Amino acid sequence: MDAETTTSTPVVIAGDIGGTSSRLVLAPLVGDAIAEAEGPGANLRSSGAAALDHIAETVREVLASGRRTLGEGLEVAAVALGISGAGPARADEVQRAVAERLAQLGIDARRILITDDLRTAFLTGGVGDDGLLVLAGTGAVSVRFQGREAVARRDGMGWLLGDIGSAVWLGRRTVQAVAADLDSRGRRTLLTESLGDMLDLDLRDGLLPPSPTGDPRQDLIRALDDVLPSGSPAALGRFARLPGALPEDPAAREILDTAIRHVMDTVRHLDPDCGLPVVLAGSVLATAGPIHDEVIIGLEADGRRYTTAPTGLPGALQLAREKAAAVLP
Repeated sequence: MDAETTTSTPVVIAGDIGGTSSRLVLAPLVGDAIAEAEGPGANLRSSGAAALDHIAETVREVLASGRRTLGEGLEVAAVALGISGAGPARADEVQRAVAERLAQLGIDARRILITDDLRTAFLTGGVGDDGLLVLAGTGAVSVRFQGREAVARRDGMGWLLGDIGSAVWLGRRTVQAVAADLDSRGRRTLLTESLGDMLDLDLRDGLLPPSPTGDPRQDLIRALDDVLPSGSPAALGRFARLPGALPEDPAAREILDTAIRHVMDTVRHLDPDCGLPVVLAGSVLATAGPIHDEVIIGLEADGRRYTTAPTGLPGALQLAREKAAAVLP
């Protein structure tokens, strides 16, 4: 009797790896994904090399799911991962670290492509190899791409130095406006009541429920200490939606206008001739809301082409399939 032969099925793995969460898919060389997995994020800059262990575990999970569908004969032709913090300064380091971990899963280092999540988000926009990426999510950065390479950049400097218009920036500006209101250093704002509702506090009068400290200002400090872990400014993003829910409030309007003006100034700085398409990405700019909506109005007034990229996963999948075409015989 002839020995049974196993037919291998080539597949690719693509991943969108953010600082707080990640999503991977396993797909054939052509067609829809057949397996997916979600896991923790893995930003080498903020979490160290140990965070890359999460990637290996999520790859293991998506492989197991793929094998349940296709059987043990699947062959990983290529892996492409868009990883937060894996820009040019650290791309080689991340490539080596990920390759070491995926080697334990039988994946050849020559089949692995590592890039940053900015490139995959830009490619997801489907505008070609030249254009602008304007991203505002947890952080905020804008990049001009030429031939898929980043040739100019603005912001992305982190919550302390910049990231204007990001969720963290919006949240920080919100709590600062409320603090100024409570301390009579700034204008009265409805953001105070809205933030109090989120924190289950009566920040205006301290009556219902009774103030824990007897001073709404101290109540705010105490509540933020509880909900914002030390060293985790990203948690400020939970308050980002408040200005957009109160666009008629002068303090909220000022926050929104500053973010919108920054985006439009950045686009005009990176492309003064209005010749490049714009890809909007990140939770703030890729989803409906006052900032997204008014940025769209500004882009249209300038005569610019634009699209949105809610996730970088399609761009990562494109890169994985291109990588597979280059390595397969």
